[in-house]
Amino acid sequence: MMEEKKVLPDEIELPEIILSKANHAFEMIRQEGVNMTKPKKRRLFKSQVAAIAGVCLLAVSGISAAAAIHHYWGRAMSGNIQASDVQQQLLTDDGVAVVYPEKEDYESLKVMQNGISIAPNTVIVDERFAYISFIISGYNLEDGKEPGFESVSVNSKEVDLNMSGSIYGGIVSDENGAPVYEDGRKIELRDDGSVMCHYLDENGNLEYFMKVFITDENNTILGKMLNVKFENLGTLYKADFVDDKEGLWEFDISLPAISSAMHYDVNKKLEGTNFSVTDVEISPISMKINYVASTKFEMNEDEIGVPEIKGVILKDGTRIPYLTDGGSAGYTDDTHAYNISGYDRVIDVEEVKSLLILVEPGKELVTVDIQ
Repeated sequence: MMEEKKVLPDEIELPEIILSKANHAFEMIRQEGVNMTKPKKRRLFKSQVAAIAGVCLLAVSGISAAAAIHHYWGRAMSGNIQASDVQQQLLTDDGVAVVYPEKEDYESLKVMQNGISIAPNTVIVDERFAYISFIISGYNLEDGKEPGFESVSVNSKEVDLNMSGSIYGGIVSDENGAPVYEDGRKIELRDDGSVMCHYLDENGNLEYFMKVFITDENNTILGKMLNVKFENLGTLYKADFVDDKEGLWEFDISLPAISSAMHYDVNKKLEGTNFSVTDVEISPISMKINYVASTKFEMNEDEIGVPEIKGVILKDGTRIPYLTDGGSAGYTDDTHAYNISGYDRVIDVEEVKSLLILVEPGKELVTVDIQ
């Protein structure tokens, strides 16, 4: 079986006059660290289903269709990290996100094995996370079957990584964190009790969405090279994989190196705990909070005891309590800890006023102002 590898750069070159006019239009819319003294302890949080993305057409009075370039993130990315149309345009123009179908050499980036074509679609990054979606073409999926790969791996020679991912089934989260279809309809079940998913798009293509994040809280994923491998496409039933299309689809993806995060010194106590929030780094797609405790941590194998970020409050009063979607937490020494989490939707960092933190399961979220 032959292997193919494509090296994917992370830059998109567009005519300067187009970028200038587009950026002007979007700006008008926009105006409305600790050494270890003992082994680390950490745990990973399970991911929620992602939030629904509102994708609409951009209409800017007086701007031509050529000038107001529409960066379409694709179905899987839009479904897994909710972003307004304007947010998609701004993050792509800023270089934080890359839309591969816009590239002139896009056709050469596709890898074909056994009649199945796979190509990268959208990438968005910050210091800790990379969200990547791929288009899968040429697979005739039988109705009622769940598509999947026998194995998917993501590695880097520069950093240690964790990843989660699956073929997008058209199911997202509503504002209360409940699963719904991407058009807002309630989830339907088949006669056997399984959830009815909608894997194929209007063109008969599948999309794979993955979330990749670093395991070293003091490192960064920005600018790193990732090696992504998909092996053997087929169907899944519970824990069993049924092979249908053998092949190895391999990509080397160079991630954008542009930071989108903002740092805030907080130094405020979490009420009802011995923790204080020292500082927080917030990006449009993830967050890292650093804590200090007034007493030494009590090591517990069953419960790590580090507060978890759950959501934010915006300056206009909007509460987003179901923002976070997977990450990690751990200790860096006897009195310092951290919590890292990705989101299930994109946020405007400058509009964040307060954090919503869970200090104890079953308790009310604690509010911590950062601005």
